[in-house]
Amino acid sequence: MTTQTTNINLDSPSLVLDTIFVWKGAGHELQQSNPKYWDSKCHLLIYQEYSMPSIVLCSDLDEQDTGTSITNSAEGLATLIWRKYQNTVLSARRCLGDNFLFIEHYPRNKISKNEEPEDFSLVQFNWDGQRFSQPRWSPLTPNIVLALIQQHKVKD
Repeated sequence: MTTQTTNINLDSPSLVLDTIFVWKGAGHELQQSNPKYWDSKCHLLIYQEYSMPSIVLCSDLDEQDTGTSITNSAEGLATLIWRKYQNTVLSARRCLGDNFLFIEHYPRNKISKNEEPEDFSLVQFNWDGQRFSQPRWSPLTPNIVLALIQQHKVKD
């Protein structure tokens, strides 16, 4: 069995936002305006297709000193992204809204140079109208992610 040694291409016609997202500490609301908290950052990709909910994909930068991990910031990070983009028109008069899929992504690690394949997880949350809470992770295969972002299948 061959192990995938490169990361999949996350480019897609449905990609509407590709940026580095920065937050403070673990993403808690009170930490965001406090300069004592460290900067955390990830690669943020947002995909939108006409008939699908928006897809928010937070990808680890795969480098040192990126602050709190996406996993440890999940609910705060999802809330901060929602607050920033909920009313921003991203494509075809569509805003992010509160109905989106949140995918956590850890690419193949360049730092430790191990042969671990990249990792994707769908993160589901409870929603109280103001913030996301109680994250739950479900693993996703690269092919499922590619299907969600309207990409072609990875060859086995």
